[in-house]
This record gives sequence, C-alpha cells and structure tokens, in this order.
Amino acid sequence: MFYRCKSCGGNVTYNPDKKKMICESCGNEGEPELISQDKKHVCNNCGAEIEADQIDLSLKCPYCGTYVIFEDRMENEYEPNLVLPFAIDKHKALDLLKEKFAKQLFLPGNFCSSSTIESMEGLYVPFWMYDLHTHVHFEGEADKIRTWEEGDYDCTETSTYRIVRDFDVDYDKIPVDASKAMPDAMMDLVEPYKYEALGEFDAKFLSGFQAEIYDEDKDTLFPRAKKKADKYSQKYLGGYNVEYDAVRPTVNDKKSTEKASFYSFLPLWRYVYRYGGKNYEFYVNGQTGKAVGEAPTSLSKALVWFVAVFGSLFFTVEMLLYLLGVM
Repeated sequence: MFYRCKSCGGNVTYNPDKKKMICESCGNEGEPELISQDKKHVCNNCGAEIEADQIDLSLKCPYCGTYVIFEDRMENEYEPNLVLPFAIDKHKALDLLKEKFAKQLFLPGNFCSSSTIESMEGLYVPFWMYDLHTHVHFEGEADKIRTWEEGDYDCTETSTYRIVRDFDVDYDKIPVDASKAMPDAMMDLVEPYKYEALGEFDAKFLSGFQAEIYDEDKDTLFPRAKKKADKYSQKYLGGYNVEYDAVRPTVNDKKSTEKASFYSFLPLWRYVYRYGGKNYEFYVNGQTGKAVGEAPTSLSKALVWFVAVFGSLFFTVEMLLYLLGVM
C-alpha cells in the first residue's frame, strides 16, 4: 500500500518537522488517499515488481520513488503494537552528526558532505518493549569507617553491620532491538528515546522511511531485557547502600517476570560513510538527535600535521645549534 495525494496524485509521506503527512510533489497537507496492495510486493503506483528481502516492510520503489508498505507483513504475529514517530528530519540529523564529530582531529574532508548525504536513510527499527516486575533480595556486610587524630596518632574505627534489602520494582517499556542486522551495542548507545511519545501503531508513520519486521522474537530477546532491568535495579540498590564505605554482598538476587510485551518501531537515521575501502556506520536517534559512531582518521591530514609540527621543531633546533655555534 501507499499514500496518494488527492490533489496531484503524488506520494504523501510523514514530515517530522511539521508532524503531519505532506505530499512530496505539491506540498498538500490534506488527508491522503490510502491505496491498498493489489498484488504482493508490486508497487501500487507504477506496477513494477519490487525486489525485497523477507524482512522488508517499507521501502522506496526503485522505479518511481514511491514509498511502498507491504501490508501483508503486518498481519497476525507481525501486527505492530506501538510506534514512536520521527521528530527530526534528514538535514537536522546530518547537522547533529557534523556537530558531534566536528572537533575530531584528522576527520576526512568530505565527511557528511553534500556529496555523501544521500547515503543517510531513515529507518524504523523493530523493537520488543517489555513491562517487567523485578524482585530484589540483597544480604551482606557493610562497613562505616571513622578516622581522627589523637596526639601523634592517626586513629581508625571500623563498624561492621549486617544489611538486608528486599524490594520490588516495576519497569515499563524496556526496549530491545529485534533486528539481527542492527548492531546491539550501537542500538543501546543511541538510547534513550522520549518514550512518552510512544503511541498506537499507524502505518502512515512508515511512509517516507524504510522499515523492517522483526527477525528475533520476544522470547529470544527476553534475557537482554532482564539484563537491562538488573542493571537498573543494581543502581537502585547502590542508592540504598550509599551511606556505607564498603559493602560485601553474600546474596544479590534479582528475579524478573514479564508482565507484557509490545512489538514496536523506533526511529533512527543511519549514515554509511565509505573511506579507505571500509564502511563506517553512524546512527542518529530519530527523536532526540543523539549521534553515535566511530569516525575514521584521514592519514593525509595526519601526515601534513606531523610534517608541519616536527618540521617546525627540526628548524627550531637547527637554529639553536647554529646560534650556539656562533656564540
């Protein structure tokens, strides 16, 4: 399916800046016409057959440029629950990426240039989001240390206590990316999103962006959600024990159970920069603008800097030796 402008027949896509559907051709902001899918994986607009991977959900037709959504891939167990719409557009994402890495030494000159901007693409990444109930039970020994001076002596008094902590925590919407193609470490780094903007899924938000269905189910990913909950619980536990100088745990047990899970889509800009025969991938949170990645080093810039610095140093030493010889 795709969204067609009732005014000119152009493709209507979601605009993050205006937070509404806008025709790419005439700029009309009226309610678009939803054109349903007649044949599977055939562009509803131009009739061309679209080559797509099994996990593709929304993509741009390579023949006419229309954003096509495969509605048959949103059925049964693949019916989405939630979506968090894009809040920043491509140009804003690129500016944030430039700002993030602008101060890095020896950055290649064409990084984030106009000639490479086309490699930046907006993606809706599939996530499982979990509501968890966690019970924490902790036992251990803790020390409070007091020091003072008495005459010529430094005195130390250590008081040891037995401590027990037992509490419950409820977590809402812990996110875990459900795409094997996306690097888990980067997806964790680009968090957090402003989850209060999460809403019921509506396919219109996919128009203008690429999207994939999940290829890792919620049961497979539950351990990652539990690991995140354990990390948060440990921080709470640390707050309870902050009054002590040293803590030695004997029992540190955390048990999490799933209350609910939600198949969701979160927005992400991906920029692939090719340098020195290698691809460097960067990610920008499509809502908050947080940018992550590792930029390459321009060897030519580094060499010029090395020659300039050490050439100047060599010249200075030569002059000093000359002047000392004259004297």
